[in-house]
Amino acid sequence: MDYCPSCGEDGTPNTLDHYLPKNFFPEFSVTLVNLFPMCDICQGAKGVKISDDNGKRLFIHPYYDSFIERQVLILDIHEPFNAPTSIGLHPHPELDKEFQELISRHITELNIPARYYRYFQSNYLRLLRLVGKMRHKGLNVREQLETFRDMALEKSINSWGHIFYDSVLRNEHLMEYLSNEMLPMM
Repeated sequence: MDYCPSCGEDGTPNTLDHYLPKNFFPEFSVTLVNLFPMCDICQGAKGVKISDDNGKRLFIHPYYDSFIERQVLILDIHEPFNAPTSIGLHPHPELDKEFQELISRHITELNIPARYYRYFQSNYLRLLRLVGKMRHKGLNVREQLETFRDMALEKSINSWGHIFYDSVLRNEHLMEYLSNEMLPMM
C-alpha cells in the first residue's frame, strides 16, 4: 500500500491504528477488523478519539464504510484560475447525507483540508506548466487530464491525485480556462 487509507495522501502508512483504542477496548486490540494501516499524521490526529460530544462517530472505518469503492471527497477550485487563493474540500454530493456528515467529521478531525491545500498549491502550479506544454504541442488538454486522472485512479479513487484531477475535469469553467485562456508565464 502506497497511500494512507484514512486521508488518501501518498506514502506508505507505517503504523497500524486501533479503530477502537486498545486502552478502552483491550478485548479488540488484536482483532483484525480493529487494525488498519494509517500514516503517522492521521494516527497522531486521531489518537484515542472515537466520537464527538453528541456520540457521533468521528472517523470512517476502512472495512465497514464503503469508501474504498466510491469517491468520498470533491475539490472546489475557485477563480482566479491563474492563481487560485481559495479551494474547498467537501464530501462528495452524491453520498447520502449521513455519510457526508461522517466524512466532514473525519476530514476535520484529521486536518485533511489544510494538508490537502499544501498538496493543491504545488500540484496546481505543475498543472498550469503541464497544460502550457500540452497546448504548445497541440494536445487535447481534456484527454491528457483524463489520462492523469485514470493513472491516479489506479492507486485509489480517494487518492489525492485522483481527487485533484477528477475535480479539475468536473469544473467546466476551469477546463475552459485551461484549454483556451492565457496561462500565466512560468
